Amino acid sequence: MDTIGLVIATVLTLMVFSYIFGDNVLFQLAAHIFVGVAMGWAIILVWNQVFARLGPGDLLTAFPALILCVLLIMKILPSQSSTTSALGSISLAFVLGVGVALAIGGGLFGTLLPQVSATTSISLNPNHYQDSENGAGLVDWLNNIIIVLGTLGTFFYFTFAVRAPGPLGGLREGVVRFWAGMGRLIIIFTLGALFANTAVARIALLISRLQFLGDSFSQLFGG
Repeated sequence: MDTIGLVIATVLTLMVFSYIFGDNVLFQLAAHIFVGVAMGWAIILVWNQVFARLGPGDLLTAFPALILCVLLIMKILPSQSSTTSALGSISLAFVLGVGVALAIGGGLFGTLLPQVSATTSISLNPNHYQDSENGAGLVDWLNNIIIVLGTLGTFFYFTFAVRAPGPLGGLREGVVRFWAGMGRLIIIFTLGALFANTAVARIALLISRLQFLGDSFSQLFGG
């Protein structure tokens, strides 16, 4: 049984790697198999972990969600009337509203407020960083300065305001532009680091699959 699973995994890996030579039937077949297996796994998981554990009292609570799921199916019907489209839009609006609320809440309470709280707790007094033989205290102090300046610059980058009238309007605009430019650099560096991290992860995944192919061929044909 293990040998059969190894053969299937090897063949599917080679089918995915066939995309190197361009889009072909083997790659499309592997992609369809992956999507089908993922959907089947998700359905089984939801059925065993959600529906199978619902008691008689839970069914009444889950009834509104079931109605919304049925209404959502109306949006994918081949022929839609105005009535079915409107009913499906109710469920779709609920899904989008919940998704937007979760995204805003996650961004606010999961990223923005923790970042502000962590930044305000940073001390920029160099006396609070005890230097050691390898200069760790100085490095920590410089890192904290960069964090504070980067956070302020990033906030200024998302500042949208009209130039204030009066003699101080130009000064204010210059200050905002300076800090916004610094925030733009921080965002560019962050996106570059994220892109590099993604590239390294993809390369590591490629190396692991190539190593898997080498090990599988040695097991199947090398005895």
